[in-house]
Amino acid sequence: MKIMFEPVTEYGDILLPAFEVQVQSPSVNIYTDVTKINYIIKQLSSTSGIYVHLQESGHYERLTVEETFRFYLKLHNREDSVEALIREFGLEQLKKVRADKLTLSERRLLGFLKVYIQQNDVIVLNEPFQNLQQGERKVILHLISKLQQLGKETLILSNNLEHLIQLEGEIFRLDLEGLHTLDVKEEQTEQSTATEPVQLKIEKIPTKKNEKIILFNPPEIDYIESVEGEVFVYVAGEGYPCTLTLSELEKRLHHFGFFRCHRSYIVNLQKVREIITWTRNSYSLALQGTNKSEVPLSRTKLTELKEIVGI
Repeated sequence: MKIMFEPVTEYGDILLPAFEVQVQSPSVNIYTDVTKINYIIKQLSSTSGIYVHLQESGHYERLTVEETFRFYLKLHNREDSVEALIREFGLEQLKKVRADKLTLSERRLLGFLKVYIQQNDVIVLNEPFQNLQQGERKVILHLISKLQQLGKETLILSNNLEHLIQLEGEIFRLDLEGLHTLDVKEEQTEQSTATEPVQLKIEKIPTKKNEKIILFNPPEIDYIESVEGEVFVYVAGEGYPCTLTLSELEKRLHHFGFFRCHRSYIVNLQKVREIITWTRNSYSLALQGTNKSEVPLSRTKLTELKEIVGI
């Protein structure tokens, strides 16, 4: 389905550019800021044939989880097994609990039932993983995959690139110039023929912020990300622009325990707390610390990582 978006301006300034997107299987994922996402949703909400799912979707508070499933299945003339569907949503232990007693994450899972039973062929999801714990995020990822297997076309909007990388389908970046295919191709690394050990270790990684050069010790760095050719070094949840390429940083930081876990990411293995399996071909690394950061792990890098850490 092709969707045309009208431009949004204010006092001559462009808030949302005009663009079009071809929503197709398995999904189209758009990476942009919250303001543009809100304008996109506003336009899509009045478009026929499209279901837009919002996080704050309400519930019948006095109904239990089981009663909610039965109500919506009957409302949409669905013959799915209630018990099987509740298990699919990971809510089996909560089926006798009323909606008003659920946690925020559990309510989000219950609300996704409205997505699952939609008869519209195009479904729009806004930040489907935001503020969810690891378990609930894994369930939502599974349910999105099920929808795609059923032939549903999904348009997923997020300002979190790590979340979009976990999903199948093409990723686009939307800015004031329009919609662009996100360039996440791995940089070509020249193969070194030298056999002599490296004598020099770089002790500082230079970054720049507010016209100041900031030097970080490698152990301070959590991970490094490349987006559209721009490299950011993340320390304590904050990103700092860096003029070095991922390939250069990979060479410099290898001896400090850094690992190229994805074509667009390098991670400090000392900060990795957990390897998360989302689907058979989708993985991520959870980092320790108060920021609860996660970075994607390529399927092709999984075996190499296991050898490095000895598992």
